[in-house]
Amino acid sequence: MSTTTTAPPRTTATGPTVPGEPLPAPPRRTAAAALVWAASLPAAGALSLATAWGGWRMPLVVVGAVVLPFVLLTLVLLLGVPRWLAASVLSGLLVLVGYVLASGAGTTLVGTVGDAVPRLLTEPQPLAFRADLLVVPVLLSGIVGLLVALRSHRPTRVAPVVGAVVLYAAGALLTRGEGDRIGLLAALVLVLAVLGWVLLDETGEPRKRRAVVAGPLLVVAIGVVASASLVPTQEPFDPRSVVDPPMLQTQASSPLPQLAAWSANPDVELFTTSGDVAPLRLVVLDDYDGAQWRAATEYGPLGIEATDVLPVGDQRARFTTAVRVGDLGGSWLPSPGDPTGVSGTDALVDPRTGTLLRPEGTDGVEYEVTAQVDAPDPATLPEAGVPSPDSPDSADLPLDRYLQTPDLPYELGVYAQEVARGTTKPYQRALAIEDAVRGQRTLSERAISGSALWRIQDFLLGTPGTSGAQEGTSEQFATAFALLARHTGLPTRIVVGFRPGDEQGDGTRVVRGEHALAWPEVYFTDLGWVPFDPTPEPGLVGERPTAPPEETPASEEPVTPPTDPDARPLDDERPGPDEGSGLPATFWYAAGGTLLVGVPLALLLARSVRSWAHRRRGPRGAWAEVLDGLVLAGAPARASEPAPSVGDRVAMAYGVPEATTLARAADRSAFAPDDDTGAGGLDGAQRAALRAVRRGLRRSLPWWRRPAWALDPRVFRR
Repeated sequence: MSTTTTAPPRTTATGPTVPGEPLPAPPRRTAAAALVWAASLPAAGALSLATAWGGWRMPLVVVGAVVLPFVLLTLVLLLGVPRWLAASVLSGLLVLVGYVLASGAGTTLVGTVGDAVPRLLTEPQPLAFRADLLVVPVLLSGIVGLLVALRSHRPTRVAPVVGAVVLYAAGALLTRGEGDRIGLLAALVLVLAVLGWVLLDETGEPRKRRAVVAGPLLVVAIGVVASASLVPTQEPFDPRSVVDPPMLQTQASSPLPQLAAWSANPDVELFTTSGDVAPLRLVVLDDYDGAQWRAATEYGPLGIEATDVLPVGDQRARFTTAVRVGDLGGSWLPSPGDPTGVSGTDALVDPRTGTLLRPEGTDGVEYEVTAQVDAPDPATLPEAGVPSPDSPDSADLPLDRYLQTPDLPYELGVYAQEVARGTTKPYQRALAIEDAVRGQRTLSERAISGSALWRIQDFLLGTPGTSGAQEGTSEQFATAFALLARHTGLPTRIVVGFRPGDEQGDGTRVVRGEHALAWPEVYFTDLGWVPFDPTPEPGLVGERPTAPPEETPASEEPVTPPTDPDARPLDDERPGPDEGSGLPATFWYAAGGTLLVGVPLALLLARSVRSWAHRRRGPRGAWAEVLDGLVLAGAPARASEPAPSVGDRVAMAYGVPEATTLARAADRSAFAPDDDTGAGGLDGAQRAALRAVRRGLRRSLPWWRRPAWALDPRVFRR
C-alpha cells in the first residue's frame, strides 16, 4: 500500500520520542509570546475584580498587581536565581505592600485580611477607592501573578488559565455577576485561553493545522458565554447571604425630645442642602414600648439587606441631595429617603429603617446622598389596602412591630374606635385619624415633651387648660396618630426629620430649627409608606412625591404623570431582551443554544459517521483511522512512505505494536487482489488492535486536549 507517513513524532514533556531524535527548543519568538500570553490571561481575569469599583483606576491597579510580580519573577529567574529564593523575596514584598496599604487605612494587615470577605461583600458598590478595600484584591492579584510565573514554564500551560479563572470568579462573586453582565470579560478570557493552547502548542504540529481546531472551539466558547448571559436563569447566588456584615452596636437615644429644643431656637441653621428638593429624614422610629420610641442600635455598611422589613412600594422616586451640616449635632445624618449611595463621608445605615449614622459625629460634615422613597400615584390611595396579621398573604410579613400598642388605656382605645367609625377603607381611616388628631389642638414648643401613653392620653383627652392637654409638639401629634392608627389596624411608624428649608439666592436651601418636625407614615400594600401630617401647620402632604413608577403596573389606564418637579423617577428601567433590537429574544436564545449544543453535536456526528465508514472498509479503513489519529496527535502522515514503515515508527514511538499489525493487514488488502480479508468489516482482533492504537495516540496528548479528541475537525483536511 502506498499510503505513507511523516517522520515519527517528536516529543514534548508530554509526548513520546523517537530514539536518537532530540527535542528541539522552542523558538525565542514563541517563548516570548508564551510569556506574554501567560501574563495577559490572569490580567484579563483580574479585570472582573475591578468592576466592583468602577472608574479607570482600579483596572490599572489589579492589572499592575498581576503583571508586575510576574515580570519581576521571570526576570529574576532568567538571571539564575533559585525559584524558591525568588518567590520568597517577592512574596515578602507583596506582604509589605499589603502592610503599607493597611497602615494607610489605620488598620492592621491581619485585621484587614480577616475582615476582608464580609467588608467587601457588604460595602455599597461601586466600592470606594480606599486603602482598606484595596488590600485584598492587590494581594490576591499579586499572589496569582507569582504562582502563574512559577508555573508558566510547564508545557501544559494550565497555570495561566487557572489564575484567570480564580480572579474572574472572585470578581463575579464580589459583584453577583453584575460586573460582567453580558459576558464580555468571560469571552475575552476564553478566547485568550483557547488561542494560547492551540497556537502556542509545542508538539511541532504546523500552525495552520493547529488553527483549524481554534475556530470551532472559539465558536463553542463564545456560544457558552452568550447563552449564559441571554438565557433567563434563576436568581444568581448572592455570597452576601452566607456572611455576617460587620455591625456597629450603639446606644443612641431618641431624637424626639430634641424637637422642642429646635422649635425653641427656630433661627439656628442646622444644615444647608442643594440638589433635589424633598423632606429630609433624620431618624425613622418603629419600635414603641409604651413609654418611648426607641431608635435603632445596630448599624452596618451601606448596601446590606434587612430580613425583617416590609416590601418597598411598586412605585419609587429617587432624590440626590448634597448636605453641609452646621449646628445639627448628634450622630445622625439627614437623608431624603432610603439611602442607596453616600459619598463624602463614611456613613453607616440601619438596614431596616434606612437611618444614616456617622459615629464620629456630624459637625462640619459635607456629603451627597442618593435615596429612594415610595412615591405612589395619589389616585391609587383611596382603594389601597393594608396587610393584616390574619391574612394568609401577610403571614410572612413582620407586622407586629408596626401594630404594637402596649397596654393602650381603655379611653384611648374607645377614642380610636370612635374616630374610625364609619370608615370603610384604610386610607379613609387614616385621613379621619389625621383630622381628629389635628382637631382644635395647638402646636407649641413649650408643651410638655414625651411619648408615653399617659402623655398622649392627656394630649388627646385632657381638659383644655390643664397641663399638657390639647397642646403639644409634633412629637405628640405624630405619636397620637401612630397609636390610634395601630389600634385600628394600620401599620404605622413615625419619622423625625425636616421640611426642605428656605431657598437662598444661590439655589441652596437652609434648614433651621423651625423646619424640624415629626410625622407619621402608614404602610399600604404594594404602595409602601405614605406620609401624613396631623399637625395644625400641614406641609408634608402637599410635598408627597408623585414621581412616575419604577415599574409601571399592568393596567389599561396610564399612570398619572408626576406633579412634583423635584421628584425624579428611578432610571433602572432598561430595555428587555425584546426591546431595542430588531430581532426577538427567542432568536438570540435559539442562536446561543445552537452554538452551545449544535456545533459540538454536529462535529461529533460527522466524526462518528467518518469512523463508521472507515470500519466498514476493513483493514484499509482501520489504517485510515490510524492516519486520522496521527493527525490528532500532531504527527500527520506523509504520502511518500509505505504503510508498514509508518506502522513500525508508530509502534516504536507510541508503544503500540498493534500499529504494525494494522499496517501490514492494510498493505495486504490493498496489494493482494485475491485477499478478501475485511470484506465484511473488521474482525474482533482487528477492532481490538485499532482500539489499542487509538488509545496510545490519544494518551500522547496533554490531558486537557484529550476531551476534544472526538470533536476535532482537523481530520477532514487529511
